[in-house]
Amino acid sequence: MKYKHLTWMAVALALCVIVFGAFVRLSDAGLGCPDWPGCYGHITWPTADVDVIKANEAFPERAVEIHKAWKEVGHRILAGILGLMVLALFIWAFRKRHLMSARLPFIIGLVITFQAALGMWTVTLQLHPSIVMSHLLGGLLTLSLLTWLACRETPELKPYRYAGHVTVKMVSLALFLVALQIALGGWTSANYAALACTGFPQCNGQWWPNMDFIQGFNLFREFGPNYEFGVKDGPARIAIQMTHRMGFILVTLYLSWLIHRLTRNRELLPMAVSLGLLLVLQIILGIVNVTFSLPLTVAVMHNAVAALLLFNLVILLYKTRQSAYN
Repeated sequence: MKYKHLTWMAVALALCVIVFGAFVRLSDAGLGCPDWPGCYGHITWPTADVDVIKANEAFPERAVEIHKAWKEVGHRILAGILGLMVLALFIWAFRKRHLMSARLPFIIGLVITFQAALGMWTVTLQLHPSIVMSHLLGGLLTLSLLTWLACRETPELKPYRYAGHVTVKMVSLALFLVALQIALGGWTSANYAALACTGFPQCNGQWWPNMDFIQGFNLFREFGPNYEFGVKDGPARIAIQMTHRMGFILVTLYLSWLIHRLTRNRELLPMAVSLGLLLVLQIILGIVNVTFSLPLTVAVMHNAVAALLLFNLVILLYKTRQSAYN
């Protein structure tokens, strides 16, 4: 196996971890294990009747729910395997190459280590929204850095011969806007505000409903309460949902403009098609989420497509940046 193959395998696994994490969160299994790193004191989760009884006695505030526990443990196992893969990338680069080539895998390893801490705090702080959103963003940062590493280690991925129609600044802004919109989506999900508005494009039959932005975007709520299923009132949740919708309009307009720029260069056309299809799919999934009360499969796909948009933009940034240097 070549080094570049391992980097792309890590990218694929990082994407799986993000999507499976969304599945865990959206199926209300974020506290499927009330402790960390074990699950009810087990390496995996209790299955035998006697073990379930003991677990319920040890954690009376949260009875064992097998259908939630296995999801949480599965997510932890996948994240652990990803951490080992990144460790292998670092050791390989450090021993077989030179110190500079090991710098990015080392940074990714630090990010994953902090991700593990966020995963622990997600459980111990009972789904505090700021921690949950930070955990999501950390996963996307890991995916982005691994994608950059994989691009760097793939000589076949050459820079565009001429990317004058699309500059590094244009792509960087697109990347920032998409990341910001994903953060808003994470905040919406962490505060259980996805269904605060019924109907589309109006919210509960109104274009501008009653909203509380101050409480909606209070990032520093006290630690201690159980935040499962949310603690914010209706106007605060509506403010979060409406902000996510307004962000959707901004991102859609900017990406549409960027895609139009990409179509002006035949070499950039495949990326234009890829981004265009993902954007259209994301719009459809977002509307279906609202109109059909957040179907689990659709909601998970919404998260997956957001990650794929980010993935494509990182590749586009790499190739336009390299083109600018040539």
